[in-house]
Amino acid sequence: MNLQAIVGNNVRLAEATRHLHDQSLDGLIAASNGLNNFLESNAVYVLAGVRPIGASAVVLDRDGRSTLIVTPAWDEERAAALSSTDRTVGTDDLATTLQSVVGTHRLNVSRTVSIGLSLLGQALVDRIASALGTLPNAADELARDLARIRSAEELAAAERATWIAERGYERLLEFARPGLREFELAAELYCFTKKLGAEDNFLLLSASQHNLAVRAAGERILDVGDIILAEITPCYRGQFAQICRTTAIGQPPPVVREKYAILQDAMSEGLTAGRAGARVADVTRAINGVIQKAGYGDYCRPPYMRVRGHGLGITSDRPGDIVERNERVLESGMVFVMHPNQYIPESGYLMCGEPVVVSGNGCRALSARQAQLDIIAV
Repeated sequence: MNLQAIVGNNVRLAEATRHLHDQSLDGLIAASNGLNNFLESNAVYVLAGVRPIGASAVVLDRDGRSTLIVTPAWDEERAAALSSTDRTVGTDDLATTLQSVVGTHRLNVSRTVSIGLSLLGQALVDRIASALGTLPNAADELARDLARIRSAEELAAAERATWIAERGYERLLEFARPGLREFELAAELYCFTKKLGAEDNFLLLSASQHNLAVRAAGERILDVGDIILAEITPCYRGQFAQICRTTAIGQPPPVVREKYAILQDAMSEGLTAGRAGARVADVTRAINGVIQKAGYGDYCRPPYMRVRGHGLGITSDRPGDIVERNERVLESGMVFVMHPNQYIPESGYLMCGEPVVVSGNGCRALSARQAQLDIIAV
């Protein structure tokens, strides 16, 4: 059977159909709650290419036929124009429509698997269970696995998202000044990146004379001597990219420059270690090794840091968190953010991170300029 011919150009629909054949399954129901989280995989987006705005589902059968169901009903026209499924249905009652579509595809629910139902509200899940007679067995890792390697189009979108993030950071350097409140700076960055085409922007931005961590922007007034921490994460065409930056208002103490160089060295080691075939744990140990060698091994754990990076949704969060317990093997084309962000007693918390793509020679940063300690003159 030529699955690619059946499902058209959507490689992941073809791979999902092949999975159904290999596992002797009737079909697949992939659901989304309409939220787009940069740390999660959105199964509807993976299979249909549509970012839903409400609860939604893709139904796929073993013959490769597919239907996208979106809520609210008025979103049908937009979704149909974007979707790679055979059919798109708009509804205000997902459970009832799902029952009808499952019947059209002639799925036996006992031989059907699901992705993402656990992310829906419990009341809706109960209604779906009632409508279908039972819930399909969960196969929640399937979408993550299908989308673990970025397509050429997705990589291009991730590169554009990185470009937007870098332009946003340049705007921070232009706009930040003593007397400005954190939330005013954050609002400027958010609006600026939206103007550049960002569909969304998860933004952490805070400042202190001695940071303990990065947090959401608050009412604190920026002052000379502050160290601004910024985690800028815009989304472009369904691809999130994240940069982590550290900026001093006025000349920082020499110790801050000294300690920031440790993070830069750790980043360099991580990029080298992150080649295809290596394990995530190897990358983590390479990063931690630099920090341990500098005398801060006791700080390579929470609450002094969280992870050395993580996957980026909304297609797939593979390879997952960059931690020593993660034994997943890196593959060429995987995209994640690498960030040896670290609290150091003498300098406070510092941030240094880039979105990267895995290759056989190591990780390549998608950013044009890697993180350095920047200074706003006063």
